[in-house]
Amino acid sequence: MSRKSSAQAASTRKSPYRNAIPITDEMRQHCHIYLDEQLYGSALTLLSGLVTSGASHLESLQRPTFAPVPFHIEVISALLIHPRYTNQAHPNEPLELASRSITFLRNTLSILGPLNARLGEAFSFSPIVSTRSSRRSRNILENGYDSSSSDSEDRPDRMRGIIANKGRIRRCAKDFWHMVGWAFNCSVKYPKRWKYWKIWLDYMLDVLDADWTERKAQDGLDGANTQIGEDEGPLLRKSLLVRYLSDAKGRTSAVKRIVRSAFADGSPESLGEFPEVFPNETKELKVQSGLKRKRESPVKQHFSDYCDDDAETTMDSAELTDQTPEPFQDADNESTVDPWLGGAESIALRQRLLALFSRVAAYLPDCMIECAAVYEIFYECTKPLPLPAFSLLLSPSSISQLPVVVFVSLTQLLLLRLLPNNAPHPESIVTRENDDLSQEILERCFLPFPANTSSVADNAKVSMLVEMQFRQFLKSCQCYYNPGLAGAIKKGILARENKAKGDKRRKDCGMRNKDEENDREWLRASGERLRSLLLWVEQNDEGR
Repeated sequence: MSRKSSAQAASTRKSPYRNAIPITDEMRQHCHIYLDEQLYGSALTLLSGLVTSGASHLESLQRPTFAPVPFHIEVISALLIHPRYTNQAHPNEPLELASRSITFLRNTLSILGPLNARLGEAFSFSPIVSTRSSRRSRNILENGYDSSSSDSEDRPDRMRGIIANKGRIRRCAKDFWHMVGWAFNCSVKYPKRWKYWKIWLDYMLDVLDADWTERKAQDGLDGANTQIGEDEGPLLRKSLLVRYLSDAKGRTSAVKRIVRSAFADGSPESLGEFPEVFPNETKELKVQSGLKRKRESPVKQHFSDYCDDDAETTMDSAELTDQTPEPFQDADNESTVDPWLGGAESIALRQRLLALFSRVAAYLPDCMIECAAVYEIFYECTKPLPLPAFSLLLSPSSISQLPVVVFVSLTQLLLLRLLPNNAPHPESIVTRENDDLSQEILERCFLPFPANTSSVADNAKVSMLVEMQFRQFLKSCQCYYNPGLAGAIKKGILARENKAKGDKRRKDCGMRNKDEENDREWLRASGERLRSLLLWVEQNDEGR
């Protein structure tokens, strides 16, 4: 389909979202007052009612609905992750704020969509600019006199409470990738924080996906994975994902930091690069069993968060110690969720991020860096992973979030870096325009070879990579049993087992022997699975 016909199709495309009606000044003031007084439950009830009004009607898509102010969406989103309303919430406070917040945010995304709801503004990390003077100037120009409206009307972003001021996300986080890296650090090291961060991150990735898809459709771009010229895709170039990547445009070092955020693993280096977003957020309230909490006066209890900019309530360690008979419990002592990149939920979110990076590099390399350079960074981050994490991240399972094209390109790049120089390059075997696999390439370029080192881990990774590629090939292409395939698989298994002698340069012999024994077991198991796959191909071929 040509660009012109795609644009024509986009003009007649039926949007999956309802059109937006700006909320009236009265509605905005009511929402603002609820949020300003920190009556978040009432604010959520009002905002949710505005967004979902008429959603059950059979012709709801033809009926517009009210769109909340982006600043109000931003404030509500902070309830998902701010420690004051999650792991550091007062015991006498309702605990459903986070769940009600994500319900409202999900409804906003699915009903209004990212563009109609102006989620790009709500989740922007641009500097906060005062609007008081500009609003007053506009009132003078429009009405011929200076408005006598209240301060909150004069400045729509003027609001009391932690999450609207010192705890505002764009004040606490350096950028979006700081939050991503810290969230993944929590997946490994701070599970009690991870249970909140994973919900926020999953939602934000859905926002980035929906924003990209809607802009691409409105630009009239087809589904072909081709680069877009600088005069094409004007809406796509303003997508939230591209804006998050804007500071890294053309800068490899900045892109490396962004990609490393998807590989954050709770190590000291990762924690140094992506530290906690909110002060003391890994601390938590702890009430000693058998002791009663000190009673607060009703006035102090009700207005504990009612503060101005000069005396704002913060959940620092001094305040929490005053409120509890037992001091802070540091989350460093918590048991970990999963040492291998945080487990399945974390792995799925990391894979989604890698897919997003690949998408931008493929479509808009001028907004990031070239796709080949991005995959080189993927290689640098993936190569050092322990074998369990390596296997989880790259496994071509049915629940993997890596698109097939990303999986095939990444695994081939890893193999080309790990294999010896005498292994033929795919381009020397067949002429191809992309990284598509064929049975001939597998037999001649990948399956028969060991790693280029004697490391047990490297040889295990080569075995796992060729096994993963073979599995993916069997899922998507017709494979035929022949002596060449059988010989390549058996030769490669034997070559890797013989080549894997271990690293004799390491001095810590006890630890080395234990690690190498574990790695050798991974190597042996991968070889057995390759033999089983070969047997399945042989039996399946005979049954045709």
